Amino acid sequence: MALSVKTKEHIRRWAARVLPKWGALAGGGAALAAAIAFTGTALHFTTVNDTHGGSVRILTASTDLDTVLEQADTPQLREHDRAVWTHTDDGEQLDVLRAYTVPITADGTTQEIITTGATTAELLAQAGLAWTEDDILSSGPDEIIPEGGSITLQRVSYVEYTQDEVTPAAVEDIPTSLFYRKQDKTMTLQEGVDGLDTVTYRETWIDGQWTATDEIDRVTQAGMVPTMEKVYGEGAPVSQFVGPEIVDGVPAEGVAEAYTNQRSTGYSASETAKGASGRRLTYGTVAINPNIIPYGSLMYITSADGKFVYGYAYAADTGTAMMEGSAFIDLYYETYDESVMSAVIPVNVYVLDDETAAKYKEQNDAILAADTVVGR
Repeated sequence: MALSVKTKEHIRRWAARVLPKWGALAGGGAALAAAIAFTGTALHFTTVNDTHGGSVRILTASTDLDTVLEQADTPQLREHDRAVWTHTDDGEQLDVLRAYTVPITADGTTQEIITTGATTAELLAQAGLAWTEDDILSSGPDEIIPEGGSITLQRVSYVEYTQDEVTPAAVEDIPTSLFYRKQDKTMTLQEGVDGLDTVTYRETWIDGQWTATDEIDRVTQAGMVPTMEKVYGEGAPVSQFVGPEIVDGVPAEGVAEAYTNQRSTGYSASETAKGASGRRLTYGTVAINPNIIPYGSLMYITSADGKFVYGYAYAADTGTAMMEGSAFIDLYYETYDESVMSAVIPVNVYVLDDETAAKYKEQNDAILAADTVVGR
């Protein structure tokens, strides 16, 4: 077996140290060279690594396993131990792999597998245990289990089922200051209808024990229709029309005229009714004296204390009371009961200039066209 230059140098130094008399007796360098030549062909370094005893490096002429272990003061192999020889650039390497047991728990039992070092997957195969990707392993499949380690395999199974479920009709509140005089009053605008869904669930079972139920699919057979109710909300406008931001009860810009503490009344009409201006009547249309507030004017209407807010409205109609001066403005409501409930309220009316009103015309026309009043 050829030795590296480094190994030969180690041998040369050893020979010079342990055989000093050889050189003298032989008369010099020739005898020493002969000894080195002999030892270079027979002696070599061997590194012995014992997983239970550390590492030791010896100079030996033997390649016999038992002899090398004895020279390295390393215990002989026991049953199931393994020895692995490897040639390196600096001699030989002997790895002594001591056997140990790995407990494997699965399916309610524990068995011990003897190994000198193997992965989780290899040990499971050795134990005759098959597993799937759904199962739970205490260590990764490719992880080598060290001495003192163990493996737990948990079986995972799934149960799927489908059932019909009723979705109770939700209640949606629509805030309005319309009920400021009876703040506990509610008005049902739309009766709700329960929905029906077909739902698929998946149960997860680990080692025969239920651990979780997850929804994995839902198909709506009949959509839920919510119950719509009007409830009192302080400062919530009756009208849906929009305009400038309100600051302290007054439009932040564009106020051309302000009429404070004016007498308002309420009225209603049929769903298809139109005002004197030709505009269809809805929340946010009011009757005025057109000699004071021209038809088509956009205005903001609120009580002085802010508890009642009609909101932004258009001048769309007129009436005897306004023309005679017994009332300043008549507010339109969708029902007769609402008009009676809100009759005669002192209000402040802020009329916007044409330039400001024009900024909101397109948006308010769209609101009128959409006609989103629930229950109409």
